[in-house]
Amino acid sequence: MAVLDIRFTRNQRKRLHRYVVFAILASLFIGLALFLMGLFVSLSISTKLQLQERNLFELVFYTLMLYGLYVFFHNLMGMKLCYNYFHYAEGPWMNLRLFVWTSVGLLVVLVGCFMASKSFSTADYLTVQLRATLLEGMKKYFTDISWKRRIDRIQVNMQCCGIDSSDDWHKTYWLQREFLVVDSPDILRYAKLDGSVTPPVVPWSCCRIDVKGPCFHDPLQLPNPEQNSSYESLNPRGCLAPMKIMLNGTLHSAAVMIAFLFVLQVTVGVLSRFDFTAARNAVALGDRWSGSPGWLFGRLDFGLARGPNLCQIDRVSGAKDREDEIRKIRLGRRKLEFEQAFFFTTSLIPHNFSLARLGNL
Repeated sequence: MAVLDIRFTRNQRKRLHRYVVFAILASLFIGLALFLMGLFVSLSISTKLQLQERNLFELVFYTLMLYGLYVFFHNLMGMKLCYNYFHYAEGPWMNLRLFVWTSVGLLVVLVGCFMASKSFSTADYLTVQLRATLLEGMKKYFTDISWKRRIDRIQVNMQCCGIDSSDDWHKTYWLQREFLVVDSPDILRYAKLDGSVTPPVVPWSCCRIDVKGPCFHDPLQLPNPEQNSSYESLNPRGCLAPMKIMLNGTLHSAAVMIAFLFVLQVTVGVLSRFDFTAARNAVALGDRWSGSPGWLFGRLDFGLARGPNLCQIDRVSGAKDREDEIRKIRLGRRKLEFEQAFFFTTSLIPHNFSLARLGNL
């Protein structure tokens, strides 16, 4: 007994095949987008910072890249398989190949849904790691030349300063005592009990590039440090904000894409079964491109030989189609007869006859 037996006409088969191709193409582009998103974030963040948990960043975004790459090639194989079964449905192991392809695709999408469910907590954890890493780089700004270059590059390219704002530099011990005149009264006022000094000085890379004028990133060099316009010449936002936007945007968008990919994979699995069985049954009936019945599971699938044969199913489906056509013709005739009777009746009513006169009668 066939499950969901539907008879498709020739045009309906072509339309069904186009739907399958479009769904596979959409899945293919989603896989490519996931790969490019993971690659972009890996190049933008994890390669520019010596992350304490770099292995975690690599695990998250390399996994996203590999997942997107596999989805891309899986659906690329699906395009080839879709072409083969539509034109050569009688090919060897065609039914088994389609079943394996759809099963593997559904399994991979389920794994992707599990990954998507963890994306929100992962984004929060990676944000915490980014904050700790930026703080470490700020502390080593003058002691490690590689960190200095990275921090300057990030602050210039992203037009940011500090972690949340430029005040983070004022709270961080990044200017060692050997770089300062410790006996100066302006320096002593910022000294702490542990011997660290945190003056209101920021690196040059915090300066805004759109300000026409000097950048007062070191107000201690001004005649009156208390009255300066240093904040007007510095980048107002911190560097964590654009990184967080990029990180959350990537992981949250990936979760939405994977959810949509799940819907597409289920749709492709169902439609491809109808498409393949209709193509195979058309070959068995003697005309590859004619209308034929299709189903999700039935006779000729994995050795199933019980139930009505293909000719009987086709006759029953054909009889149903003919009954539907006869019913439509009868409804059309009744509608035409009603319209003709209506126009004939209205033609007998005089033109000067009104509803008001009808009411008087």
